[in-house]
Amino acid sequence: MSEALVFGPTFEALARALGSRLTNETKDRFGALGVDFNHVLLPAYPFETWVKAMDLGSQLVMPNATERERHAAMGRRMVDSYGETLVGRALLTAMRVIGPRRTLERMARNLRTANNYTETKLSAGSDGAYQLWCSRVASTAFYCGMLQRGVEVAGGKGVLVEALGQDAAGATFSVRWG
Repeated sequence: MSEALVFGPTFEALARALGSRLTNETKDRFGALGVDFNHVLLPAYPFETWVKAMDLGSQLVMPNATERERHAAMGRRMVDSYGETLVGRALLTAMRVIGPRRTLERMARNLRTANNYTETKLSAGSDGAYQLWCSRVASTAFYCGMLQRGVEVAGGKGVLVEALGQDAAGATFSVRWG
């Protein structure tokens, strides 16, 4: 497989999620990671750069929270701020039209607007919950927040997302809504 890359619009969404927290000082901190918010963003960045940038962003947004709380909050924020990008606006519009179940069915395609590597598998449980496996998950908390907000945007109410397990290949999540 080729190098795992996260596309520029995802970093644009990160900058939007940070808002006024993206000061000259914090731009320097991102610059040290290889992300130059003072210039036009690159078309794509290595996966490892994304992981570090997302974590730094979460620290700026919620400095006194646990890593889990920060990452979950950043996952939720990223859905909303990604929706402000050209690519994200189209994606979130489609999600609203097709609803929560079909959004989960198309999750690999949805996440592939942000990166070149995500694979998913979805199964429906007898209890009404869906189990979604996603490849290459660095932070299950980030994915929990992102999936929760994504299903909410798609029309799900009372959305609950829980990480069920993680290994080197990916992670499995339980997703349910009322």
